[in-house]
Amino acid sequence: MLTVNHLRKRFGPRPALDDLSFTVHDGYILGLVGPNGAGKTTTLSCLAALLPPDGGTMLWNGRALMEQSGVTGLLPESPEVYPLLTVWEHLAFTARLFDLGPNWAESATVWLERMGLASQRDTLGAVLSKGLRQRVLLACAGLRRAQLMLVDEPMIGLDPQGQKDVRELLSLFRREGSAVVLSSHQLPLVEQVADYVLILNKGREVAEGTVADLKSRLAGSATLEDVFLSMTQDS
Repeated sequence: MLTVNHLRKRFGPRPALDDLSFTVHDGYILGLVGPNGAGKTTTLSCLAALLPPDGGTMLWNGRALMEQSGVTGLLPESPEVYPLLTVWEHLAFTARLFDLGPNWAESATVWLERMGLASQRDTLGAVLSKGLRQRVLLACAGLRRAQLMLVDEPMIGLDPQGQKDVRELLSLFRREGSAVVLSSHQLPLVEQVADYVLILNKGREVAEGTVADLKSRLAGSATLEDVFLSMTQDS
């Protein structure tokens, strides 16, 4: 379980995160939504140890997240792979980096199949599309059994088939027991896959709950977009 308490981060005088707290259980997807500049990517960057927070705690199963190697897997908005490594070599590199032992290749083959990468096994990273680069990173995270998946704007630049694949991959990681934090402007995606939603604005939480809970705050047949707009326009 991920527990974030009173997380704070500033860039100069401006608070990017202001006393942010939330929890994500294993096998759940948290949808992190908010306007541009709300603090979504900053939150993921702190969780991924790419940015040091100015205050607060980030715990995994009660221990400091940053003290536990191999827990977190990150799928950034612009997924980058090593251009001169093949898909299979990315998995081999991951196995060596995280000391996965002598039987890693069998598991790697399974993840190649799960991610639809078997036919791309010997393809260099330099020629992979964005969707395939995403799959490579997800396969590497799955190989090392990342318990916490951080996913930032996964739909940008993808065609309808690629978007369908992303939804299926998110569901796969949930079924595998990972805790997933999904940051996205694509509210229909969040509404469809998230178990719980946290709405941010100006670095602060303005609403949280299940999609059904949030919709119940407005009269009539409200969508998540309706709730989002009502919660962020004046906060």
